[in-house]
Amino acid sequence: GKLEKMLDCLFADSRGRTRMMEWFRPRIISSVSAVISQEMDAVKEVLRGTLDSITPEFLLTWDLNSTIQNAVVSKAPVLNSILHRAAQTDRAKDKNKLKD
Repeated sequence: GKLEKMLDCLFADSRGRTRMMEWFRPRIISSVSAVISQEMDAVKEVLRGTLDSITPEFLLTWDLNSTIQNAVVSKAPVLNSILHRAAQTDRAKDKNKLKD
């Protein structure tokens, strides 16, 4: 639509892109922070349910990585994506492209 075309024109110009990003950045941070907060509330609920069901048998098979990973992957996809990107080095990113 017209709005998309206008934004595309602004982003095509380096000064326009800089100004738009200055305007977007605090709003994006606020929006993403709200999403992550909601996701973490969902993760806490999943983990709380896990805590309620602790038995000696459960402790014998419990694994921190799989427990946390399963909760985060299923209930916090935005946070998971951000953490993966933050942890990925440029070298790993280039190497992963070769695999695709």
